[in-house]
Parts: sequence; structure tokens; C-alpha cells
Amino acid sequence: GTYYAFGGVLSSYVSNNTNVSVTAVTSGGSKANIEDLAAGNVQLAFVQSDVMSYAYNGERLFDSAVTGFSVVAALYMEQVQIVTTNPDIKSVADLAGKSVSIGDRGSGVWFNAVDVLGAYGIDPDSDIKPVFQGFGESAESLKDGKIDAAFVVAGAPTTAIVDLATSKPVYLVSLDEEHTGSLLEASPYYSAYTIPAGTY
Repeated sequence: GTYYAFGGVLSSYVSNNTNVSVTAVTSGGSKANIEDLAAGNVQLAFVQSDVMSYAYNGERLFDSAVTGFSVVAALYMEQVQIVTTNPDIKSVADLAGKSVSIGDRGSGVWFNAVDVLGAYGIDPDSDIKPVFQGFGESAESLKDGKIDAAFVVAGAPTTAIVDLATSKPVYLVSLDEEHTGSLLEASPYYSAYTIPAGTY
């Protein structure tokens, strides 16, 4: 993903330009970062804004509220990217009946996929053929033709997708304005974003 690389650059910059020593460490992603922060294992953590909202409200990924943290900064937009190697899949609606990687069950990516698919009236358990993979595995499955599309939640460009694009053409699936509006109304921790042409 993007977190570790970004964290490494940020920690080096702070360590080299201040009296504070910062060390980047690997983690299991946003949920694990919240848990490590709450347990005192780390002092700073990168977290998706939706997962932060789940933690604070004690919902979805969290059985009870985790409120002992504060926001230091918004670093960058982390896009919910839907990636395919099939040029005929142009809309989220086109995912119906397809084999789609929607992240590990119960992960932040999985909830993003549930939200986006739900905005189109697509049930992830019955209207698609769900595959539960992280995005490294998803990129390999796309490369090998084992799945039709994958949800990847990371800052664009994402290394796994850049690597995939070196071996075959990749396409990003778009959301139209009507369904984006429905998604934003139901889940206000999202915001609309356009990934610039030429990012991949």
C-alpha cells in the first residue's frame, strides 16, 4: 500500500529536521493502527477516515467506541479504486454477476465495497461472486485472469496496480453522479474525487 512508504518518508524528514526521532513500523492497516494507538504501542498512526469514524462510534469493525485519539492532520485523499482488466466493465452496475475481490471480510476495504455496491443496489453476497483478498493478492488474481475486478483502497497511484499495469492494460471503474450522491448522503465520511488521467 501507500502507508508504509509515506510513513518512511515522513519519519525520515521529521527525524532529520527536528529533535524528535520518528520510526516507521509495518502494521495490519487502519483497524490495527487504531488498536495499537489505543493500546499505547504507537504514538502516531495512519488511519482511513471511515475506519476512524467506525472506531469513534463503536460500529462495524469495532465492538465498542475507541475515543482516546485525536486527528493531527489530513494527509491525502485515499481513493476507493475499482480496478479491472476488462474494458467492458465501465460502471459499478457492470460488476453484477462478476467475480470481484472486495477485500478481506470485515476489513475497511470490505466495508467500502459494501457501501459502494449498496449505492447501486448490488448485494455483495448474492449479486456478485465475492472474493476476499487484500489488494496485493487481488492484483495477482487480475493478472492471472482469476477475477474480473477488485476494490483497492489506497492513495493513487498504488504500487500493486502500477505493477499490474506493466503487464496488461488496466481500467478504473467509475461511479456516476447520481449514485455518488446517494453514497455521500448515506456515508458522509466519503467525498467525491476524480483520479487524474495518466495516473496509471
